[in-house]
Amino acid sequence: MILRVCLFFGGETTANALVLIGKKLAADTSSGEIRRIEDILKNEKIPYRLQTQRTRGALGSWIDARSYAASNIALYKGSQQPGFVYTIYVRVKDFKRAQALIAQR
Repeated sequence: MILRVCLFFGGETTANALVLIGKKLAADTSSGEIRRIEDILKNEKIPYRLQTQRTRGALGSWIDARSYAASNIALYKGSQQPGFVYTIYVRVKDFKRAQALIAQR
């Protein structure tokens, strides 16, 4: 699981500050849609947390790699790219505002 946190204060990014307890604003498999939401939150200076999770676990990925290696087939040929689910969390007090902003843009 990859965790990326971005908070904005006065236009500067503070990577160490966390939105630990937040409300789920959006979850999507499209990185483009998540990027659009991130840009809106950055422009409005709303702190958020982005969590990236693979849809296939470590064991499943290992099994896939072993089976493709045993068959001497490149992993990317005829197989689906590894999937990710991106989830954005915002503070509870910012949730309604953030939800309204992403709905209108």
